[in-house]
Amino acid sequence: MALRPRSNPFAILIALLLALLLTTLGFHLLMVQMAPGAPGTTDLHAATDLLLKVLGAIILLVLLYAVFARFVRRDSSPSTGFVKDDVFLDVVARLRGKESELERLRSAAEERARTIESYNENILRSVSSGVITFNPEGVITTFNDAAGRILRVTREDVIGKACAEVFGADSKVAGLLNRCLSTGDAITREEFELRLPKGGRIWIGVSTTLLKDHEGRLIGTTFVCTDLTEIKALQEQVEMRERMTVLGQMSAGIAHEFRNLMGTILGAAKLIARQTPKANPVHESIQTIIHGIADMDHLVTQFLNFARKTDPDLKLVDVEPWLKRVVEQVLEHVPPPHPDVEVTCLPDVPQICIDEVLMRQALGNLVQNAVEAMPGGGRLAVSASLRPPLGRRRAIEVRVSDTGAGIPQDQLGKIFLPFYTTKPKGTGLGLALVHKIVLLHNGRIEVESQEHKGTTFRLSLPIA
Repeated sequence: MALRPRSNPFAILIALLLALLLTTLGFHLLMVQMAPGAPGTTDLHAATDLLLKVLGAIILLVLLYAVFARFVRRDSSPSTGFVKDDVFLDVVARLRGKESELERLRSAAEERARTIESYNENILRSVSSGVITFNPEGVITTFNDAAGRILRVTREDVIGKACAEVFGADSKVAGLLNRCLSTGDAITREEFELRLPKGGRIWIGVSTTLLKDHEGRLIGTTFVCTDLTEIKALQEQVEMRERMTVLGQMSAGIAHEFRNLMGTILGAAKLIARQTPKANPVHESIQTIIHGIADMDHLVTQFLNFARKTDPDLKLVDVEPWLKRVVEQVLEHVPPPHPDVEVTCLPDVPQICIDEVLMRQALGNLVQNAVEAMPGGGRLAVSASLRPPLGRRRAIEVRVSDTGAGIPQDQLGKIFLPFYTTKPKGTGLGLALVHKIVLLHNGRIEVESQEHKGTTFRLSLPIA
């Protein structure tokens, strides 16, 4: 079956207009040949002339539209050059497609930005080092969880605050940031003791660098810190053990020689005492020599105990009954008046693995010193609690606090040294021996004191 050609409305319109134009033109020529004076001829002639002009203008406009449409639409009809009916709808559809594509690209870019931001936050949350960023004015803009744990503050406490407000205008942190901004050099590693914003001190290792965008413009400074407090404490323990070992070996040698000489002196003094009548004044002087030798022998025994290499016999011990037993044993040998005593142990404190005999000696020494610091009575508090975990290290903290005279600040750093004492008849080996016993248990001992207010010893003992 043959296909019928599709009719074009524009071609039909032009044909009709041309037919009407030719008819009007023929009628106009007919009117021209008529007698000029016939009735109505003038008006009819003017009407046909106007109609010819209108038809000519319409045909011209249609032809111009056809030419314009050929340039607008390349796939127009080859026979007529007119735009197809769906040109406008096609343009609208393409615009909507472009709009949908732009919306998809925008959504993909936003999702990628959220993914990158979440990824960066996960990195900052996972690293063990504290990361803080400052803008060029020194205001904190980023503060990760590790920085909060190290500096004992929350993110909400510091975000948006200036470095001088958080750490102090004269702090080491402010000095490092100013040096980094002024020189432009990265500070790869510095170690120093930092005063925390909420009190206390810690040792930290710090690195700082300039923070720049992808175009190289300065947008701030980064501050990466690591808590070195535990490492510093372990280093001090190792150094103290080495000093104790050397000092103990030297003390053992000296004490051995002294004991030999004192044995000779004591034997001669006893021989003279037996040969001298008790009524003789010399006999009393000889007894003084004998008592002095006995005191020296006691001191030498303490030296040897301090110098002796000891391997602790570790066993699991319940903390609360152990604390009460030690305090009771000390108070039994102390003349009244006794201080008010409070012994507390939090219920979450587990058993610890210690040499009960050695630790009883160490804790008893601390309790004895606390009671002697309060001759007129006072308050003695002995407590045990869990320490906040430091990495994988879990420990309990035993505190011995008194309300005695306190220790001068210039003497706090010396009280654990052997042979250093503030007591008139002290040997200076009590706290040194306590320190040694605590180190044998891989623990730590710290002291805080204020004159005329009291002293607190803190023993940190690892949990098995």
